[in-house]
Amino acid sequence: MNQTLRFPFPDHPSAEPAPEFGMLAQLGRLVPATLRSGTSALLVHRHEDMCKVLTDPAFARLPAARFGLSARSAESLALNSVDAPDHTRRRRLVAHAFTGRQAEQLRPEVERLTKELVSAMLERGAPADLLADYAVPLTVGVISSVFGLPESEVRRLLPLVERMMSTTAFDRSETRSAHHAMFAAFEKYLAGPHEDPDGLFGTLAAARDAGDLMPDEAVHLAYGLLVAAHETTANQLGMCFLVLQRDRENVEHLRARPELLPAAVSELLRYTSLNAVGGVPHMVQRTVVLGGVRLEPGTIVLPVTDAANRDPDVFAEPDALRLDRAANPHLAFGHGRHRCLGAPLAQMELEVALHTLLDLLPELRLAIPEDELGWRTGMYIRGVRRLPVTW
Repeated sequence: MNQTLRFPFPDHPSAEPAPEFGMLAQLGRLVPATLRSGTSALLVHRHEDMCKVLTDPAFARLPAARFGLSARSAESLALNSVDAPDHTRRRRLVAHAFTGRQAEQLRPEVERLTKELVSAMLERGAPADLLADYAVPLTVGVISSVFGLPESEVRRLLPLVERMMSTTAFDRSETRSAHHAMFAAFEKYLAGPHEDPDGLFGTLAAARDAGDLMPDEAVHLAYGLLVAAHETTANQLGMCFLVLQRDRENVEHLRARPELLPAAVSELLRYTSLNAVGGVPHMVQRTVVLGGVRLEPGTIVLPVTDAANRDPDVFAEPDALRLDRAANPHLAFGHGRHRCLGAPLAQMELEVALHTLLDLLPELRLAIPEDELGWRTGMYIRGVRRLPVTW
């Protein structure tokens, strides 16, 4: 461990991870890095080590929250930046809205919405922007259903989401204003009235009134879920399509055998790079051994998903896209107690969205060369700014 890197790595204009992630294994089991704040940390890049960090209580998130790599405040990361028992209590209150069963109940609605969006694209004619015309309105529609908010209201919030999810794209005054505006909006939503007492807002308001959540805590928890739901799924869908359309054989294979889509989506999640900064910082709470290295309390470790998802000890041919990969314990949704709450919903959305495109627009392809795409920079979640397509 002689070389100290600067992390995050530079923005990388590709759906694949930055090349620096592939070099980590050559630098040691745990790789010293200096974060943007000047804080020293160890990058955890092996799949086994990352799983330990995400499950062993010797590693805590809350003490390391001030070293977070996005513009999000620690309070707004109501699930992502805390540990038990607060994490357990908060997650239990909202988990019912994001179960696999709930996701399946939404499947018909997502199927209807994706078909309507494709029909509208066909009516307008090529070219189109697969983000603005498909991925974004799809996630807006799903968020509207889950939260019980009008789509117009969700769209009004999206510029705030973008500012909150930046790393360096917006200055502090802009991100601070976005936090305040989002808090005010969700404080109003939680005030009611609530048509569905068992809906997300009704549940959180009841928990607040019962003393299970502090008033501010309920607001942060509510809007934190919306922020995560939009940024991740819309950009992930864009990258999934981008990678998939490169090879017509993959497209035709999935069109002929749509039952393979769940495995294909899992592989696309493993293969692509969504999180620009790898993961969430953790602080060591007691002396612990990680990857054969003894770590003392106060040490900051940062699990990097892009590297762990290409660990050759876990994934055969890790740099190859294999849509029929049988065993795929990818960490794109995290692992353990902090595994993404919305994972079942996101998986279902991606499956349905890709199936509809393959079925109704089998000749869909990029309208410009891939190397001319403009990529988001200075953002926590990676993706392209526009995704011009034709058919």
